[in-house]
Amino acid sequence: MAAKFTVLLVDDHPVVCMGVKLLLEGSEQFEVCGDANDVIKTRRLVSELRPDLIVLDLVLGGRDGLELVEELMDLQPDTRILIYSSQDEMLYARRALRAGARGYLMKSAGLEAVELALKTLAEGECYVSAVVQRSLVHELARNPRRADASPLEELSDRELQIFRLLGSGLGSAAIAAELHLSIKTIGTYRERLKNKLNCQTAQALEQSASAYVQHGRLPQPGTL
Repeated sequence: MAAKFTVLLVDDHPVVCMGVKLLLEGSEQFEVCGDANDVIKTRRLVSELRPDLIVLDLVLGGRDGLELVEELMDLQPDTRILIYSSQDEMLYARRALRAGARGYLMKSAGLEAVELALKTLAEGECYVSAVVQRSLVHELARNPRRADASPLEELSDRELQIFRLLGSGLGSAAIAAELHLSIKTIGTYRERLKNKLNCQTAQALEQSASAYVQHGRLPQPGTL
């Protein structure tokens, strides 16, 4: 019998890890080798266990996981990372793939889809939904920007990270400390965000960020 692919689960919701463990229990192809619920333990287990596959939530303890994807690829270049997240795939899938992930699956797709996605990665292929595939094809074909595209898609990874932190209730000083940047630099990013998201004031930007973090979408124009 061929050796099983080892799978590390990374999610700060225990019920998610338990669900994936139960799903893969008895699998002839996959074996869960460990689980982690924070960045520090994740780094340690990846170094110690060197898993073939990682199922990774994109947000751990409120922190953006795109930088973690890059770190894990540096630690274990041969591992294949499947993002399993509630974050909007149209906004994050491209970013995650650029960071080094090999697949992106929305949690709304259900647990059963995890095994299919893992099988796709184990075969050396990438996994994204049909919706993301069509979007990527349109992008490669240089079609005009989608009419329903979110302004957030125009943000850089760092701008989106700061926007999420603003929405989590952090002020400029706290964000600067979190990201090891100067308060002046955070101020510059805030101005960029105001311009790109058409927020006239700092308060409007903060309210918009809060609405996004709480509801997964920007408020309708004119509601702030």
